[in-house]
Amino acid sequence: MNEPAKLMWWQGSVVPAGDTALTLANHSLHYGLCVFEGVSAFPSAEGGHHVFRLDEHMARFAESCRLVGISLGQTPAELAAACHETLTANGLRRAYLRPLAFLGDGVLGLAAPGTEAQVAVLAFDVSSFDSVIRAQQPRLTLSPVARLSPHAFPTKAKVSAGYLGSRLAWMDARQRGFDDALLLDDAGFVAECTVQNVFGVRGRTLLVPDSPAALDGITVDSVIGIAGGLGYEVDRGPLTAADLWACEALCVASTAGGVRPVRCVDDIVFDTDNAVAAEIIRAYRQAELGLLPGHERWAARP
Repeated sequence: MNEPAKLMWWQGSVVPAGDTALTLANHSLHYGLCVFEGVSAFPSAEGGHHVFRLDEHMARFAESCRLVGISLGQTPAELAAACHETLTANGLRRAYLRPLAFLGDGVLGLAAPGTEAQVAVLAFDVSSFDSVIRAQQPRLTLSPVARLSPHAFPTKAKVSAGYLGSRLAWMDARQRGFDDALLLDDAGFVAECTVQNVFGVRGRTLLVPDSPAALDGITVDSVIGIAGGLGYEVDRGPLTAADLWACEALCVASTAGGVRPVRCVDDIVFDTDNAVAAEIIRAYRQAELGLLPGHERWAARP
């Protein structure tokens, strides 16, 4: 997924990818002020594509821009149309979309060159390795890196500067032989993984961390809605690591990876064949494909 498709949406039209004339004086490059989203597209039954929960992603994109002081020249509906246009121009059906909003060139210093964003939408073809990613059962480690405090950073904004801690935690986890890291917040409660939310299964109840330091994940929000429809209880609130250790199963949830069972956190082993987790994973997959009764509206078509 490293190489984007040949065409991208840039400032209102489809152009060759990389045709943006950005320079090394770009303000957002220097100060980490780039808002972004990750959005998944799937083949539709009609032969085209649909995008999973596109409206919610574009609403979060716009809210992230507002939280960090970037002005968008497009409405969420216009940004959604740009995502569809990018997919159609590239002939993609199973794809990962990366909308970006950032500021332009300017002098050194925090005084930004205006506040109106430059906006792009990149597309990545993930059809060849989607099944490989979805089959992974990650091994996690409890990270020594804490998630940023909401008193120091707008944690509900999906912005590049917020992922430095994630990068450091991920590097530490990989160096110690794990796939990803589980981060606590500055109060010692479970926040999230580096780029994924997490939830536990205890009996017929889902335990979902609710930390002010964690991004409000659209995938885990989908899981909560699906679980209720399947008759499961959802307990969302502050959770300690010990609360998760007491669960029979643990899952991670993200746009790119979907919902997957966790094999272990350090030496705490979880049941990757748990029946409740397996049913939720199957139902979420059906929802992504636009096939889950009652959730068809989540599949946004052009």
